[in-house]
Amino acid sequence: MTDSRLVHLLYCRDQRLRDRLTGLLADLAIETVTSRTDLEPTRARPCAIVYGMTRCSDVDVPWLRRMTRENLPGTPCIVVAPLSVECLRRLNPLRSRSLRLVWAEEAEDCLFRVVRDIGRDRRDPLWQLGWRLLSDCPFRPAMREVITRTCGLDCRNSRTDPPNNSVRELASRVHLSAQALSRHWKEDVPLQCSLKEFLDWAVLLWAARASSKDSCGEVALQAGVHRRTMERKCARLAGSTFAAVRENPERAVRRFSEWYDGVREPV
Repeated sequence: MTDSRLVHLLYCRDQRLRDRLTGLLADLAIETVTSRTDLEPTRARPCAIVYGMTRCSDVDVPWLRRMTRENLPGTPCIVVAPLSVECLRRLNPLRSRSLRLVWAEEAEDCLFRVVRDIGRDRRDPLWQLGWRLLSDCPFRPAMREVITRTCGLDCRNSRTDPPNNSVRELASRVHLSAQALSRHWKEDVPLQCSLKEFLDWAVLLWAARASSKDSCGEVALQAGVHRRTMERKCARLAGSTFAAVRENPERAVRRFSEWYDGVREPV
């Protein structure tokens, strides 16, 4: 039996569009459903939902708004719809960490990549932690943006971009002082660690997975830190050299999981 966590549910009423999308996603574990009820959280949560539309109906749009905001936190929904003024007007406001939009005219070029990247993201421990925090905790808007940026949850930003390594720089992006941001972090986030320590982990995990074509010095530079600074982060957090972390990223992932177990607040 296929692991339900790796299944992508496909819902589309139009037979031609459904066949087209099934073909584009043929290399993934796809389960086609014929009713929106089958997408609701009465079953094991899938990896993602692909929702095909031929037009913006008065039924589809309210359902998508309700499900992505209320009933399916942590389950990304990829909506495939035709590019039109009506779809832009009604679907663009729904774009979020829960709902991603692919225009039908571009599906051949990008749908498989978007769905594949979601699977990759869900194996990223920082991405998973960000989902968990935003799904479980009522944060103020600035703190939600901080977690979204740091954990790579914003689908509008490239996953290749490094996270902020400075509390001051991150604070300026959310229009707060560094002191206020650190205070909000301490008050709001159920982790017994400083914001700076969290950012250090985000930078380290990003650097561990950076392109193997780049040298350690180049990766550190892209992350906005000196090579020596990156070495110190690796020694302190992962108990290893930067080169060893890049050769074996799972080492950093294991150490991150151990760290998280030590800093999360009991439920």
